Amino acid sequence: MTQLRSFSQKLWQISSDSTVTTLPDLQSILLENRGLTDHETIQNFLEPSLENLESPWEMKDMKKAVERIKRAIENDERIIVFGDFDTDGITATVILAQTLKKLGAHVSYRIPDRTADSHGLKTYFLDDLAERNVSLVITVDCGINDSVEVSYAKERGIDVIITDHHESDAKIFPKDAVAVLNPKVGENGETSPELAGAAVAWKLAAAISEEILQNNSEKIASILDPLLELVAIGIIADCVELVGENRIFAKFGLEKIKTTSWKGLLQLLERTETSLDKITEESVGFVIAPHLNAASRIGDVLIAAQLFLGNENENLARIEKLLHWNNIRRELTEKAIAQSAEQIRPKAPFQIFYNKKWKPGILGLLAARHSQQLGVPTVACTLRKDGKISASCRAPEGYSIIDGLRATEKCLEKFGGHAGAAGFFMEQKNFEELKKQLDHHFSQKNIGTIPLKVDAWVSSELLNEELINFLKFFAPFGNGNPAPILGLKNVKISNIRSMGKQKNHARIIGEIEGRELNFIAFFARHFIEQVNVNDHVDIAITIGENEWNGKRTLELRVIDIWKK
Repeated sequence: MTQLRSFSQKLWQISSDSTVTTLPDLQSILLENRGLTDHETIQNFLEPSLENLESPWEMKDMKKAVERIKRAIENDERIIVFGDFDTDGITATVILAQTLKKLGAHVSYRIPDRTADSHGLKTYFLDDLAERNVSLVITVDCGINDSVEVSYAKERGIDVIITDHHESDAKIFPKDAVAVLNPKVGENGETSPELAGAAVAWKLAAAISEEILQNNSEKIASILDPLLELVAIGIIADCVELVGENRIFAKFGLEKIKTTSWKGLLQLLERTETSLDKITEESVGFVIAPHLNAASRIGDVLIAAQLFLGNENENLARIEKLLHWNNIRRELTEKAIAQSAEQIRPKAPFQIFYNKKWKPGILGLLAARHSQQLGVPTVACTLRKDGKISASCRAPEGYSIIDGLRATEKCLEKFGGHAGAAGFFMEQKNFEELKKQLDHHFSQKNIGTIPLKVDAWVSSELLNEELINFLKFFAPFGNGNPAPILGLKNVKISNIRSMGKQKNHARIIGEIEGRELNFIAFFARHFIEQVNVNDHVDIAITIGENEWNGKRTLELRVIDIWKK
């Protein structure tokens, strides 16, 4: 095992010092590094199939949920789909609302305002719904810890079905819910516990469609197939693990986007000059999700949902709003990142940032950026209109931010989330105590130097168009299925310069084995300060793809550099 200390201070871990020169050898290494060794698991990974999705009926409480929804449809009861305001919640809302509408339900939807309402059910929402004669609320991507609100709904004559994927706290489990569909709760067959909210919503959509339409497979497919792309968007945007069923949903959903029947999505992709036949997980992560999220971060979240569920004649105006809000979001985020940099605590076991003027909608982005660059759990806070502190939290691999919040819950009024991402709100007076307790909690974790797992050293002769096609068998990439990291030995730096509007990216030209290669290092201005022309370095890269005038070229993305 080769171990090298790099510019990022990560420890490179490489299974072999040998340099790979052929794609078959690289394939064997990549499969082994992912724990795929027997023929069946390898075949299922390289050739995934929708048939490998587990029956939705294996999920705990599915039968209860379907029976209650079916009764509501038969009795023409008013149903509300209650979603969350991020991309996973938006897509989950669309999935279930669209399905129920096509099945003849009297259905509408509601998504809370990120700033005014925060996450989850609220008693004032339930009061309003009761006055509107709503008798069934189905949550999507939220609700698992809304025990008080679910009990209150029952008092007001409203049944609640919970569909969620966030961690459950046994002390506040919504016992008064008619059904709880959550892969992290109870026995769920072999279903992946990391299913996104959109995937859980799709499973409920599949079960209720099967129950009502019985053997009409053609009509069932006409409802469910167009929803696969929304599941993929929700999964990728929420950064859940791209393994098992999540990877199947993501892979086939991305393919469906290329022939999408959702006019609003098509128009958004056209407006952002995103080529349909080149749709990848990056299209979701850098184009689709940011624009949908911008609606709740800066503007009106319902605009994002209406892009799918509203009058199609109004889509172009909605898209212009989404673009405008996303530009504002980008500017506010960069400003907040610069402001928060002054609050960084060197060598602290976790980071916490606070500014009462920051918009709640950018806190997650702020926490994510610092968590990625500093390698520790990060909390970003602002002040709500009611005088309480609101926060979003992110944690890198190896940490659990939700465990940290559980250990300090006496400081918090309410919290929720999962290992990599969470949120909370609390009284201002508890801020310093929370900081102290989280310092103690994460100082005990002793994660040590974070490893960088480089899959293999490779020869530069492998860096060609054939490699792009080869890597597509391992895609889509994301949490749990990271893009292969390849190492190049002894690269001579011939040029390096900053690039981008903020000058926070680096362009590097290097020479290796008689070839001149172009590298790009995103958010890595520090490389410029540490690498000089004529230096000989080892470079860890992932492979991207560029297309210009019909010609495809490799994009060599720098992950880390080790200087000899």
